[in-house]
Amino acid sequence: MVIEMFENQAPIRKRLSWAGLSASSFYSKPQNGRAGRKPSETTLKTDGSVATNHQVVEEIKSVLGIEFLCYGYRPVTDELFDRGYLINHKKVYRIMRDNKLLCGKVISSHAGKRQFVRFRKISAQYPLEYLCMDIKYIYIEGQKKYAYLLSLIDVYTRRIMGYVFKPSIKQHDVLWLLRHVIGQNQEVAITIRNDNGSQFIAQSVREYLKEIKVNHEFTHISTPEENAYIEAFHSILERELTSRYEFDSFFHAEMKIAQYMFTYNNIRKHGAIGLKTPQQAWNEYFCSFPTDRQPSAVEPEGLSRLADPKSATKFNLDKSGGSAIFDYLLANENIRNLIRKNSQTVSQIYSN
Repeated sequence: MVIEMFENQAPIRKRLSWAGLSASSFYSKPQNGRAGRKPSETTLKTDGSVATNHQVVEEIKSVLGIEFLCYGYRPVTDELFDRGYLINHKKVYRIMRDNKLLCGKVISSHAGKRQFVRFRKISAQYPLEYLCMDIKYIYIEGQKKYAYLLSLIDVYTRRIMGYVFKPSIKQHDVLWLLRHVIGQNQEVAITIRNDNGSQFIAQSVREYLKEIKVNHEFTHISTPEENAYIEAFHSILERELTSRYEFDSFFHAEMKIAQYMFTYNNIRKHGAIGLKTPQQAWNEYFCSFPTDRQPSAVEPEGLSRLADPKSATKFNLDKSGGSAIFDYLLANENIRNLIRKNSQTVSQIYSN
């Protein structure tokens, strides 16, 4: 070798130039295993917790398990950001490569772990037995873009329990709505039905509902009729609101939606519940209000994000007998005061 032959006759740099080698190549030493720093085994999340690589892999599989999605590592990275993972796209690529999840690879569907609906039609016997939620696009004419409306409806009374209207809906918005409507310590058997949107299949949402023992159902792919109650509400909203107004801005749309939600719950009579308003049906069940009495209503600003969440938590339902009642509502002094406070007429509320 040239470097060894002229070891005592020429400097090392000249010998390297004769041999066509760089100094870094000549002085490098072989290492056992993979060169460089070892890859990290954990990922930080926005809530301060730490997720293992195994949890990240399961989260990626849940993203890729959505039918018709064929994401590469960069869209998957963006989706992980939305789900609260602070992760670099290079790490996502490495994890997807090592687990054979890159485009062109065989992807095992994560859908088998969801609980799909067994019966298309829901037969609710009391309020809060079945809740349905979905997201609707709302076009903002003045800004030439869409905003999103997440709504949660009670099947028995057709009452909108709460909603979120934002430029985009993420999993934390779904969690916010569920926590304020259902709470943490509910004692009623509740079933929530929704489609297969990424916000609903997020691991954080499913873990929360599992923790509070709420049954979580998913409709089958491309089967909106299985979520007919919330789909019907969004159809009514489109006919009576969005198709009649051109919204100048997001705040204009937000104001009109708040007014419409109040009207829908407290003024508009619904044929499926005997030509009563949803709030009237709710009050009659819990408080035995006569049908000809003005329904108690929350103020429009109170309905802007959710409809009286306190009255939807910590229920004690007695299922024995034909007419079940919630003793908690009747015994709670704050609820009775709220009912007396809201005895004002609809015209008085709007005049305010």
